[in-house]
Amino acid sequence: MARATMATLITTLRGYTQVGTADYAVGTVNYWSDDQLQDRLDAHRQDVYRAPLQPIQTYSGGTVVYHDYHSAYSNLEATSGGTAIFYVEDAAGSAVGTALYTPDYNRGVITFAADTGGSSYYLYGRAYDMNAAAADVWRQKAGHYATAVNFSTDNHRIDRGEIIKNCLSMAGFYAQQSGATTVLINRGDNA
Repeated sequence: MARATMATLITTLRGYTQVGTADYAVGTVNYWSDDQLQDRLDAHRQDVYRAPLQPIQTYSGGTVVYHDYHSAYSNLEATSGGTAIFYVEDAAGSAVGTALYTPDYNRGVITFAADTGGSSYYLYGRAYDMNAAAADVWRQKAGHYATAVNFSTDNHRIDRGEIIKNCLSMAGFYAQQSGATTVLINRGDNA
């Protein structure tokens, strides 16, 4: 069963790929359930460990304040209330209470309620390459439609080959949008 923490990501992937929950069937299996889309997303998941958050300087009444922190990662899996999937920690390695900040999982932005003074914070979570997952779904849809045939009757022509071309075109579009992720690795012995 699809994780509740994936609901927004799955909905977004449905939008990228124009799929419902029962677009077609192969044998007794309907496509595309939440579980199937979650599997595509999980194939393009990157686990994030202690990724530095970038403090963003703003001004309030002429004073420098720090509320927003940006991550190098976006399309993050939401938390289920614990720290197993997503959390923020301070420089000392202590988890920061979720009541102290609001995450924007889609953009990878953490907004603290109070000024942090630019202190160092780090992110733990799961980031997803939505474009790579969308390319996978479009390719699989093209594979399904490859069994369809073209036909003509009484001044009507149905060209199923155009559906396949469209699916492959969309797969190519999303594949071009995806890309390698740069990962910063800090050596503990080099501090």
